[in-house]
Amino acid sequence: MLQSQPTPKVFISYSHDSTAHKAWVLTLATRLEGNGVAVTLDQWDLKIGGDLPHFMESGLSDSDRVIVVCTDEYVRKANAMQSGGVGYEKMIITSQIMRDLGSNRVIPIVINNEQSNVPTFVATRLWLDFSSENYEQSYRQLIADLWGESVQPRPPRGENPFNRQPVAVEPIVFDVPESFVSPALTNTVTFNPTLNNGKFWVGAGDMAFELSWSRCSKGSIWIYNRQESIHSLRIPTGITEIEQINNAECNSFYNEDSSTSLNEGELAVLQNKNGYYLAVKIERVLYRGRHADDRDELIFSYVIAPAKNISFSRHV
Repeated sequence: MLQSQPTPKVFISYSHDSTAHKAWVLTLATRLEGNGVAVTLDQWDLKIGGDLPHFMESGLSDSDRVIVVCTDEYVRKANAMQSGGVGYEKMIITSQIMRDLGSNRVIPIVINNEQSNVPTFVATRLWLDFSSENYEQSYRQLIADLWGESVQPRPPRGENPFNRQPVAVEPIVFDVPESFVSPALTNTVTFNPTLNNGKFWVGAGDMAFELSWSRCSKGSIWIYNRQESIHSLRIPTGITEIEQINNAECNSFYNEDSSTSLNEGELAVLQNKNGYYLAVKIERVLYRGRHADDRDELIFSYVIAPAKNISFSRHV
């Protein structure tokens, strides 16, 4: 069972600049209370005839955090070492800061402050801008910080990329005729797609790709994504040359679940089960008889990007 987080306790230190400013502070305190924060505020907790120094000392000592509302008047009074509420609270807060220099106990917020100044005794602290245009964003930061949450959660930390060890991969071995294999990383292949069930292999080892083809209409051919060694088949859009492919994982590439037809001049990008990418371009397609060609022939060029690279521009 998860333990509930203790209720944050906050003391609000401010100067009574005007009736409007007291109302602004009251509104902020009311909203904090509505979000589960226990607020100590003189307008609620200091009764007529009450002991002002005792209220300040006990309120500041019992609170986890202190919100210092930095108006121009508050800054002036604090820096001038004036007696009264602001001066006394400054003395207490300063002594608490000195006891724990690394503490983030004091939260300065700036409002009605032309120069965006904070008192000298909290000058090194990060402050929040509560002007009307930044109020909501600053309030979200404030309430998240009081509850120990983060408006911008830290992402999970990855591994040192220079310490990664290569994963051992069992090489893929194909027992096929030599006339249907091109082990090079880049090549232009000419073969008869009606033979060997339209199968042709390019690459070798964990960089091997089993390509599957079949006849289509004039000037085009079917390519398939159903071979055991193939992970995906994607079709680039607006690209006419392999070297133009800078990102094999581009979101604009159309993913084919089973098969697609490619016309002469069109490209396809395949990924094998070992994570390597292959780019294929159809150069020429001939079909005997049906289209008055004298032979069945497919000519395609290809490039396999080494090191599981997603860009082909440097490898053509």
